[in-house]
Amino acid sequence: MAAVLSASLEAVSLEALEICDEVVASIAADVERQGYAVVDGALGEAHASALRASCLAVEKKASTIAEGTEMTVDGSRRDDVVGWVKESNDETIARHRRAMDGLRERLEAALGLKMDSSSFMTAEYAAGSKGYVRHRDAAPRRPSGRKLTALYYLNPAWAPGDGGELRLWPGSCDEAYLRGAAGAGADLAVAPKNDRLVVFRSPLEHAVLASRARRVALTTWFFNRLELGLELIAEKRALRAKANEEEAQQATKAAEEIFECEVGCGFRGAFDAVAAHEKTCRPAAAAQ
Repeated sequence: MAAVLSASLEAVSLEALEICDEVVASIAADVERQGYAVVDGALGEAHASALRASCLAVEKKASTIAEGTEMTVDGSRRDDVVGWVKESNDETIARHRRAMDGLRERLEAALGLKMDSSSFMTAEYAAGSKGYVRHRDAAPRRPSGRKLTALYYLNPAWAPGDGGELRLWPGSCDEAYLRGAAGAGADLAVAPKNDRLVVFRSPLEHAVLASRARRVALTTWFFNRLELGLELIAEKRALRAKANEEEAQQATKAAEEIFECEVGCGFRGAFDAVAAHEKTCRPAAAAQ
């Protein structure tokens, strides 16, 4: 497994929850070089403990998976429950949001990804959960609104064998515009240890492995608001174009099929031709 950073050396103030400049610089360097970064002791055990309690208290619903521009529940592919916490008034959650917004601004200064906003979601997998199949958080093409995904784990009792690891495929987003992610190495599994922060490029393929113990995390996405809207428009246009293509193919297939006059005169041809013929054929047959 790749080297794991540590933010434990006075990197965090419980009031400000600010990751030190040295660690932020290391996160930016790792993300640019290999597509991801792992930081242990990111925000402190006290914050992790308080945030876990706050996240467990959040009302959650069954997670959904995108099907084109629609969202559907599919427990065979993803079986966690989630709650969106951008508007939460809980002080611990609000403090975490401020810390992540600060991290976004500093990573933006280092990486220049045009990140201008954040969204926040807590996710919980019950013991015995299947996990989340291999997927991306953003399309590996432009426009792509989500730039970075930041996972903060809240599992103080996690032990080897509990499962729930994050599997990453660093070489899965090697498009030129992502810079530095090409040839990043083989896939790896990252344990959901308490107070661990994982930051990776959102187009990078990843999965959550089956959990044998309760697994809690708070996810932050750093994104560009304009490109997120343009991405949705592009997806809708692509789906519309696909539907039009399928409709055209069906029309072509229908046009190529051979039909026979129902009157029984033996006339054969395309549907439209036979339909036009039958308008004059019926009276002729009736007069005989």
